[in-house]
Amino acid sequence: MSHVIVGTAGHVDHGKTKLIQALTGVDTDRLQEEKKRGISIELGFAPFLLPSGRLAGVVDVPGHEKFIHHMLAGIGGIDLVLLVVDVTEGVMPQTKEHLEIMDLLQIERGIVVLTKIDLAEDEDWLELVEEEVKEALQGTFLASAPVFRVSAYTGQGLNELAQAIDDATAQLTPRDAKAPFRLPVDRVFTISGFGTVVTGTVVSGTVKVGMNVSVLPVDKTARVRQIQVHGKQVEAASAGQRAAVNLSGLEKEIIPRGSVLATPGTLETGYLLDAKLQLLKSSPWKVKNLTRVHVYLGTGHAVGRIVLLDREELKPGESAFVQLRLERKLVAQNSDRFILRSFSPVTTIGGGIVLDARPTKHKRFNQEVLERLKELEKGDPAAPILQRIRREGAVTQTVLLKEAGMAPETVKKLIRRLQEEGKLKQTGDYLFDAFAVPEWQEKLLEALAAFHEKNHLAVGMSRAELKSVLGQELPVNVYDWLLNELAQCEKIKLKDDLVALAEHVPAPTAKERVLMDDLARLYLQNGFKPPTVSEAAEKIGLSKAQTQELLAYLIHTKVLVRLDAQFALHMTHFNRAKKELCLHFREHKTLAAGEFREKLGSTRKFVLPLLETFDRLKWTRRMGSDRVLWRLDLNECEEGEIDG
Repeated sequence: MSHVIVGTAGHVDHGKTKLIQALTGVDTDRLQEEKKRGISIELGFAPFLLPSGRLAGVVDVPGHEKFIHHMLAGIGGIDLVLLVVDVTEGVMPQTKEHLEIMDLLQIERGIVVLTKIDLAEDEDWLELVEEEVKEALQGTFLASAPVFRVSAYTGQGLNELAQAIDDATAQLTPRDAKAPFRLPVDRVFTISGFGTVVTGTVVSGTVKVGMNVSVLPVDKTARVRQIQVHGKQVEAASAGQRAAVNLSGLEKEIIPRGSVLATPGTLETGYLLDAKLQLLKSSPWKVKNLTRVHVYLGTGHAVGRIVLLDREELKPGESAFVQLRLERKLVAQNSDRFILRSFSPVTTIGGGIVLDARPTKHKRFNQEVLERLKELEKGDPAAPILQRIRREGAVTQTVLLKEAGMAPETVKKLIRRLQEEGKLKQTGDYLFDAFAVPEWQEKLLEALAAFHEKNHLAVGMSRAELKSVLGQELPVNVYDWLLNELAQCEKIKLKDDLVALAEHVPAPTAKERVLMDDLARLYLQNGFKPPTVSEAAEKIGLSKAQTQELLAYLIHTKVLVRLDAQFALHMTHFNRAKKELCLHFREHKTLAAGEFREKLGSTRKFVLPLLETFDRLKWTRRMGSDRVLWRLDLNECEEGEIDG
């Protein structure tokens, strides 16, 4: 069964609370101050048993202009609104303001209720008031809403109204109970013996007893001890239900109204929101860049500034792309609706829709940013997924399923659609932008060409160094996929940790061949006491960098064997060292570094890198201070069969 929330709206003292009491039997004014003053100050709540037997939740909002911030905390979570107008007064200032707010929030459906008809002078008067109300509704979402005349005192019209509410709520689009759980908090209190309790409307997902929830923006985690729906203890509450959630481990003081309970890891808080702002025609002011305003989103509230991204000012009745820069964090998702009120004096001036809840700070008049926001404005649920992937380079499907704010199966379908459209590619769990692939690969090829031109003797460029040219933290899985794709197209070749253009062949000049012969001879003559790179450079009269380049070629052509950054060994001596290793292990179980140094007539500073090379080749394995045989076949030690 889908669950719905019915809310009230309208001017102060127009009979909203009495109407709800007449429909539900519950007086939603619970505060002594409310009883004393005869007006609603805080949000009120009641269960409403509809004629069909379905149970709806009711949120009764205060109508006084001083408590509009309370009204805003409750109105955002409703599915059907009852706009209440007292027939003895007609349309009043808060009637208009509430109507504008609901229009900006794009509440799906509404019913107009004319109250106190028992006090009306006559039928003509009722007709006059109804005509006035309909005129005020022109151009709003309630323009074609049904109008009911009722009296909470005599009961006249209540049955017809209840049936209309039942019929209208049955046609509403149900909220997504399979999406990640989210509950904006509109009330916090403590019950002796139980601790902290928060209430709110479950706008998506399901909360269950025993589960852990994140409390944002304080970024705390709490366990759900108990749940009540309409005063009855339940094991779970789903999207569209009013719920009271008893949390363990958190004090009331750290969970103010405006907090959000959510499935851990599914929501982020932030100071920035990209949005489309609609300024009311009735706004008394233009909006200029960096205008300071009050931002109301869900049950949350923050002061912030409006950054106009495509103009210098916004006039009443106009809309524009903006970035809201907040002074305190709010919790938001893409497609959330918000209301703006002027900073001082405070009055409702506009509202809009969040297009990107995780943006970076933008420069104004940036066409790329504006095009991106236009794409998001179209409302395609796949667009935020694609844009996030484009912005971050690559995102795992696991993260998207958790953070997209939709049921996992819905997200999977959107991802499949983007793949079928050729917009996304995937390797392992990572998804990345298909249109970025040619650009990334072109950068890699250009970097390799430049490297070969500068280092013509080098076999290739290290994978890590090449990856840095992409300029972003691209996951290794995606980077490896890019290289493999280029290798399959025969544009590059891969060998161990090195990458090279497919056509690249190291080709030394005649002069370099002479120098390399000198180097090879130097290493051959020095046996098991080879020079360091610096010593070799000094011997043949080259810089260290030049010497390293020549040595790298000799190592590639297997004239030398690299031991570490400082030492290399001529292949003749390396094969001899391997033979000595085999001969030793034919007679002994272990090998000490000192023993091997004596066998080779070498030095400790050279023998240690040599033994570590044997370890890397998995011929030996270190145990304590000694080596033991690992994967070396002792039959390979016969004369003429030794190959390093």
